[in-house]
Amino acid sequence: MAVQLAIAYDGSPSAANAVRVTGALFPATPTTIVTVPAPLPPAVRDPSRWLVNFPSGSLERVETQLEAELVEAAGEIAAEGVAQAQAGGLEAEPVVTRPHAPPWEVLLAAARRVGAEALVCGARGRGELARAVLGSTSISLLHHADLPLIVVPDDVDVSPGGLASMEPLAQGAPAFAAPGYRPDGRILIAYDGSAAADRAIDTAGRLLPGREATIVHVWESQYRRSRAVSAIARGEVGEVVSALDQALADEADETTAAGVRRAQAAGLDATGEAVEADRGVWRTVRALATDRGASLIVTGARGIGGARSALLGSVSSGLVHNADTPVLVVHAP
Repeated sequence: MAVQLAIAYDGSPSAANAVRVTGALFPATPTTIVTVPAPLPPAVRDPSRWLVNFPSGSLERVETQLEAELVEAAGEIAAEGVAQAQAGGLEAEPVVTRPHAPPWEVLLAAARRVGAEALVCGARGRGELARAVLGSTSISLLHHADLPLIVVPDDVDVSPGGLASMEPLAQGAPAFAAPGYRPDGRILIAYDGSAAADRAIDTAGRLLPGREATIVHVWESQYRRSRAVSAIARGEVGEVVSALDQALADEADETTAAGVRRAQAAGLDATGEAVEADRGVWRTVRALATDRGASLIVTGARGIGGARSALLGSVSSGLVHNADTPVLVVHAP
């Protein structure tokens, strides 16, 4: 069964870039361009609040006319998005919703209605009254979406000048030896063994079957990096601390191996790495994605957290706000 995607499109440069990146990551994929008309003016939506008096029946006529004009304008924007998607190799069709605030609610409803496997949005929108504001919408979707969400940073460049060479890298050369974005590069999946992380792997396997993937379990020592523990970690206490750290490292290896097995079962060409965080978890994941030349970062929206694992809830938010690579966020079932 073919994967179906939906892209939130408001005509902004951010949304246009999201369309281009989607075409590069998921070529020839059936895609729905979803446009939300600008909301009706407050004086029309709630005239009593603004102390506006309308003659009997006139408010309904004004509301109907304004809504029709807003929907027509949104239709033109959606058609523009479809043209861009088709030029990028996607099989695209438009969907225009009714005006609605907040826009994330109708974006999700439209994506569900067309059977989308994931919803794509840019990091920011134009922020004008004539456009749905994707900046705030992407954050709302991050918190509320029950569909997988792909957030595309504005600075991901899939133009010919921005793409890295598609030639294989020389053996032993680091990924960053070839500057630019590689849409065919391996995906990097942040994994901690939680239900959200498991679902993230399964989703990545459906969206990009056969793709090379690195399963990364980022862990943090709660002992060695503690100043209080370091101050007393001598002699027998030091041996205990070392043993506890080794137990964490061993558990990280086991978790990584479990993630690799799940990814392989999901159809990904997966390998694994257990990495101790030295700069905070999402920063470590972002640095690994850059170093590996990742085309997509995949993360669950919530993780197990605590001393034993990186907390993917905060990681997903940190990555969406700061990553230079598109981020696929998947909520727990």
